[in-house]
Amino acid sequence: MRISLMLLSLMLLLVGGAAGPAGAQGNRAGLTSTGKRCQMNAIERSRCIIEAILADIGKNYSQVGGGGISAIKQNSTTSYTVSISQEGHVDLLTYEVATDAKGGIRVSKSGETTQSR
Repeated sequence: MRISLMLLSLMLLLVGGAAGPAGAQGNRAGLTSTGKRCQMNAIERSRCIIEAILADIGKNYSQVGGGGISAIKQNSTTSYTVSISQEGHVDLLTYEVATDAKGGIRVSKSGETTQSR
């Protein structure tokens, strides 16, 4: 449990972290606006969005007793799914992303399901 939290914190630190004054601010509904601008090539845009998603998970996901993040998948330009391993199942968190004309991103969690192993 502690190792998963430490790894998530380390991942956020290594990728520049989306936390802090210019980082993610969320509300109870899981909506996250970032101070970052994501007007870049597709790889950098994905990275920027994933950082915001990781910040949201770090702030709002409470089931930290499992095996940690096992996958992050981009389903489409505006949809991502994060798989988090738990004992006997996998939690699937689906996020929707919107960008504005200036490259600002808005991330909202649109669903949470469980998949049996």
